[in-house]
Amino acid sequence: MKIIQNIFSFLIALILIVLTITLSLYSFGLLSMNFIPDLISASYNNWQAAVVYLAFLIMALFVIYPYFTDRKFKSTRLLSSESGDITITISALSNLIKDRVKEKQRFDDIKIKLEEKEEGLKIILSGKLTVPGDLPAISESIQHDLKSYIKQTTGIQVEKVQIRIDDVRKDNKLPEEVE
Repeated sequence: MKIIQNIFSFLIALILIVLTITLSLYSFGLLSMNFIPDLISASYNNWQAAVVYLAFLIMALFVIYPYFTDRKFKSTRLLSSESGDITITISALSNLIKDRVKEKQRFDDIKIKLEEKEEGLKIILSGKLTVPGDLPAISESIQHDLKSYIKQTTGIQVEKVQIRIDDVRKDNKLPEEVE
């Protein structure tokens, strides 16, 4: 679906570019004075042109539709009881994860993507890690800690925690002297 929307966006942008160049050339007098009236009269009572124009209209509507849809916060259900449901928004869950990772590890510029799967929540975490330390061990520690923390805090089952380290920074602090 995203690929189709990107293709439509590209085509609409391309048509808009051609249209603006044509109108600019026409306005500067570089095209014949009858060019646009002739183009419009040539499309009168032409069903092929009408189909092409309607296709462009549908593509344009498809591109702008997401901007007018209801912008509800995505959420996931924590608990369902006779009294009602308890949900947590994805942004609140992201903040909870971000705070936990910053508290436990030296992981900066954290970006979080959450996907709801049938088996549980999939957390995709990326950012910059400050070392010294064993990168695989630190990553595994973050994975296990987040899985258990989210389960304990929210009751949400975490299927997988994927970590992508975008940059590794070296800690420039000198070690404290041991006497």
